[in-house]
Amino acid sequence: MSKKDEYFAKMDSQIKKWDAEVDRLRAKSEQMGAEARAKFAEQLKTMRATRDAAFKKLEELHGSSESAWRHLEAGVDTAWASMKSALEKASAKFKK
Repeated sequence: MSKKDEYFAKMDSQIKKWDAEVDRLRAKSEQMGAEARAKFAEQLKTMRATRDAAFKKLEELHGSSESAWRHLEAGVDTAWASMKSALEKASAKFKK
C-alpha cells in the first residue's frame, strides 16, 4: 500500500469516527431544552459543512497522482484541524 493510500485510509476512518460522534451528540442534544437544542443545531450545521469540506479535500487527494498528493495533504490537514476543533467545542458543551 502506498503512503497516499495509507493516508487516505487513515483519514477516511477518522471521518467515520467523527460521523459517529456527531450522531451521538445529536442524540444527546434531544434531551436538552429547546434553546440549547437550537444552539446545538447551529453548531451541527457548521460541523457538517466543515466535515463535508474535509471530505471533499480527501476525495481530491484520493483522485490525485502519487506525486501530486503531497501538495494536497496540507489542505486536508487544515480541513481536519477545523473539523476536530468544531467537534471538540461541541463535545465540551455536553461535558459542562
